[in-house]
This record gives sequence, structure tokens and C-alpha cells, in this order.
Amino acid sequence: MQGTLHCREAIEMAQSIIDTLKQEHRVVLSKLAELSSEGVSDRKQKYESLKDNLIPHLVGEEKALYPRLKEDSDMRSMVLESIEEHGAVKTLLSRLDDASISEEEIWVAKMKVIRENVEHHVNEEEEGEIFPAMQQKMSSDELSTLNARYMDAKKAVLPVASR
Repeated sequence: MQGTLHCREAIEMAQSIIDTLKQEHRVVLSKLAELSSEGVSDRKQKYESLKDNLIPHLVGEEKALYPRLKEDSDMRSMVLESIEEHGAVKTLLSRLDDASISEEEIWVAKMKVIRENVEHHVNEEEEGEIFPAMQQKMSSDELSTLNARYMDAKKAVLPVASR
């Protein structure tokens, strides 16, 4: 039926972007913690799964959330810093893509640096400063609308099998 939302889509639209991002943060941080250890089995597949979660998340924030937040003079500097942190993580991921998984000690050291960067960004910047400011300044309707935009932006970069 045209015009009728599927149950999942209705839930995504009604949910606050803050709740969605926090849920995704937990998934990504868990994957990073596991990959930051030596002796992990199926490392390549787990790393690909991490990227399949992390890259769409970063792009979704950059396309759907950050443009709106940059409009607010109080949040602009935080958002500009967040954009730079995203760039740093993408650069570190590309360096890890070029590293040999067989050289586990070096690979894990690189992953630990990525984990530290992401943990700082999530805990200090987003969940510590940006989300509380968003909750103060935005209505629940706007937070839900941003969530729908975020999900659409993510879908554009999700692997085909996940769409």
C-alpha cells in the first residue's frame, strides 16, 4: 500500500535521533573493544562488520545531523570539531585497511588508536556535550525528524545486502 508506513519505518521516524545514535554507539564501541585485543578469531570479518556499522553512522551524522547543528551558534564549534574527528577516524581506518592482519601486534596497536579516538568522540563530544544541548534546544518532533533524515542518509551508504 502506498502512503502506509511499515512498522519499522514508523518506529524509526518516532524515535529520537539521540536514542538511535546512542544505540549505535554501544554496538560500535563493543566491536572496537573486541578488535582491540590480540587473539581474536575471524578478525577480518569482524573488522568488515565494524566498518559496515561505523561508516554509515559517520556519513549519516555528517549529512543529516551536523548541518542542522552548525546553524546553532552555541553548537557550531563542537560540530566543526566533530567533523574533524570523523575525518581522523576515516584516515585511521584507511591506514588499517592497508595494514596486514597477519601482523597482529601492529594491527591491534592501530585499532587501539581508532578505539581511543572513537571513545573520546562518543563519550566526551557527542554524548557529553552535543546530545544534552540538542535535548535542551530541540523539540521531540525535531529530534524524530532528524532521526528519519539520519536513517535515510545511512541507507545511501549501507552495503547493498543490508538495505
